[in-house]
Amino acid sequence: MAGGWRRLLEEESEHQWLTLSFFTLFVLLGAFAISATGHFVGDRITNVTAQHQGGLVLDIEYHQNNASYTSLVYAPGAGYHLFTEHVDDGTVSAVYSPGSTDLGDEVNFLKAMPDGEILFSVQPNQLVGLQGNTMVTYDYGSEESAFTVLDVAEFENKAATQRLMLTQEGSSNSFRGVVGMVPTAPMSTSSGVQWHHVEAHSEGLWVGLGTHISTSGADGSSPATPEPRPVLGWITWNGDEATPVLRNVQMFASGIFHSFGSSGTDMIVGGTVESLVIASNQEVRALDAPSAMVVSDQEGTAWFIGALGSTTISTYDEGVFEVHQLSRPVPVELSDAGAQDDYIHVHGTNAEGEPIQWSIDITAEGSIESGRGFLNLLFLLGGGALLTMMFTYAVKQLRTQA
Repeated sequence: MAGGWRRLLEEESEHQWLTLSFFTLFVLLGAFAISATGHFVGDRITNVTAQHQGGLVLDIEYHQNNASYTSLVYAPGAGYHLFTEHVDDGTVSAVYSPGSTDLGDEVNFLKAMPDGEILFSVQPNQLVGLQGNTMVTYDYGSEESAFTVLDVAEFENKAATQRLMLTQEGSSNSFRGVVGMVPTAPMSTSSGVQWHHVEAHSEGLWVGLGTHISTSGADGSSPATPEPRPVLGWITWNGDEATPVLRNVQMFASGIFHSFGSSGTDMIVGGTVESLVIASNQEVRALDAPSAMVVSDQEGTAWFIGALGSTTISTYDEGVFEVHQLSRPVPVELSDAGAQDDYIHVHGTNAEGEPIQWSIDITAEGSIESGRGFLNLLFLLGGGALLTMMFTYAVKQLRTQA
C-alpha cells in the first residue's frame, strides 16, 4: 500500500495537488482533534434513577463509606421529603414527609460531621443527628434564651469532640459552643457581620464566613445602598464553658463566601467573585476562582463549580491550581453538590427551571492529558512521514533535471 502511495506521489506534476490537498486536510483535522482534547470532557447530565428522581434536591450529604446519601427534596404537589437512601440494601429511611411528620420545609441546614453523622435543625434550641437508621435529638432547651441553629461544625481530638454552633439570636446571629448538653453564652460581639457558615480550622480555632454591610457610604459606596462585603472571621473556643471569642475579621472587596472545602492540609473557601486558600499556619491566599460552590472529592481535590452558563471549571490540588475549559457551558443552576466515589454530583435546575443532576467524572482529567499527548504524537509522526516523502521526491526530481 505504501508503494502505491509512493508511485502516486511520483506521477506527473498535474497530480501534485493531491499531495498538497491531502497534507492540508491532515493538518486541519489534526489541529481540530488536538484542540478538542483541550476541553474537559468528563461531565454529563445524569439520568437519575435514585430516590430523588423528578424532585429538586435542596440539600444533600453523601455518606463516607458507600454511595448512600441523605437528602432534602422538594417536588410540586408532593411537598418536602427528607430521607436517607441506603445503597447496601436499596432501602429508604424516611425522616420527614407530608404523609407523616411534615417538617421538611423547616430544615435550616443539612451537614455531615467528621465522624459521618448527619446533623440538621428544625426546632429552636435543638439539633437532630442521623447515623444509619438511628436518629438522635440533641436538646439544648433553656428558659432564659431561645436560639435557632443555622450551622454547626465539629473538631475531634483524642479527648472529646468540640461542637460550635452558628445561632440566630433575635435579629442578629452569633456563635455558641456546646459543653456536654449545655450551650455556652453567645459570642459577645459580631463586629457588624451577619454570619452564614462555620467550620473548624484546628483545635480551638474556627473559621466563620459572613457578610458585612458598612455604615451608609463609609466604604465609598452609595449612601442609599451600601455595598455588602464578604468577611472571613477567626473565632477562638477551646471546648470549655467560656464564650467563643471573635479574634479578628478579614474583609474582602466584593461577592459572597458560600462554602467550605479542603485539599490536603489546606482549607478552601468558595466565593462568587474570588475564593480563598487557608493554610494550616492560618495564612490566607486569594484564588481567581469564582464559583457557586466548592466541593472536595475523595482524592483531596477541591472543585470550584461555576454558575449556570460558566464555560470553565477550576480545581485546586495541594497547591496546584488549574482552570479547565468545558466542552459545553455549565447546564445547572446549583442548589447543592457533593462527592460520591469517582464523581462530583451537582444538583439544581436547568435553564427552564426543571430539576437536573450534572455529574463530573474526576478520573477524566488524566485521560484528557494522555489523549492529547497521543494525538500530538500521531500528528507529528504522520506529518513527518508526509513531509519526508515530499522532500525525498523533490530531491529526486532535482537530480533528474540536473
